[in-house]
Amino acid sequence: MLQRDLIRQVRRLELVTRRKASSRLAGEYHSVFKGRGMDFEEVQPYAPGDDVRFLDWNVSARTGELFIKRFVEERELTVLIAVDASASMRFGTVERNKAEIVAEIAAVLAFSAIRNNDRVGLLIFADGVQHFIPAKKGRKHVLRIIRDILGGTWEGTQTDISTALDFLSRVSRRKAVVFMLSDFLADDYSRALKIAARRHDVVPIIIEDPIETTLPDIHALIPTRDPEDGRIRWLDLGSKKHRTAFQQKLTQTREERDMLFRRLRLDTVPVDTNEPYIDRLVQFFRRRAARP
Repeated sequence: MLQRDLIRQVRRLELVTRRKASSRLAGEYHSVFKGRGMDFEEVQPYAPGDDVRFLDWNVSARTGELFIKRFVEERELTVLIAVDASASMRFGTVERNKAEIVAEIAAVLAFSAIRNNDRVGLLIFADGVQHFIPAKKGRKHVLRIIRDILGGTWEGTQTDISTALDFLSRVSRRKAVVFMLSDFLADDYSRALKIAARRHDVVPIIIEDPIETTLPDIHALIPTRDPEDGRIRWLDLGSKKHRTAFQQKLTQTREERDMLFRRLRLDTVPVDTNEPYIDRLVQFFRRRAARP
């Protein structure tokens, strides 16, 4: 992509997504993340008058003296946007493919974060980690994130979610909100997701094309990625046998994915490429805000 074309795309996407972030999501995002709560800093000897609810019994048992946990106000949130750049994300049968929808959602979330004075970072992954930008604040930083999503020449074919989550666990020691944008057509990543979900607030944003839900009976060949081995194959939509076999694989993968997310109690955001994604994001933030 030529540099001037990339700049034009970045500016267009900024105009579209900043408006959505300010008009539809600003209040919803803030209502969920306005309270940072308290962040553990250290333990210190207990003194009369300290709140006994914060006694650290493990340290006290080891030392033989009473110690209490000390907390400081957590002043900012770290938001990490993990973008799947595998071959299946470039697939689409409606006006825009999955990757184009992902770019917009990532931009909306990034602008919402900086409006709330939070830091935002980016991870792009496919077969492995393709690109990483540490979390920072500011409009220029968000524009860099958008530019790198739109202008990257990512060569990965399959989706290695485990490697992406392991990487995030290494580079982000403190708790972060991780928005993971993917179709989640990947090999088993349950262990890595379980570990990541203990430390971070992981939010899977599931991007699906309508044809992946209901395959049409038409005479056409379309490229598909096998949910079992990740290989790209041509699917004959005119063959009932081929349609049924492929649909069964997708259904099984989807059911296993949803069961895993429920077991780990993760909030998910399902996004269909032929529906307004902003409505799904608003619903997600409202659900989170309504929690006791």
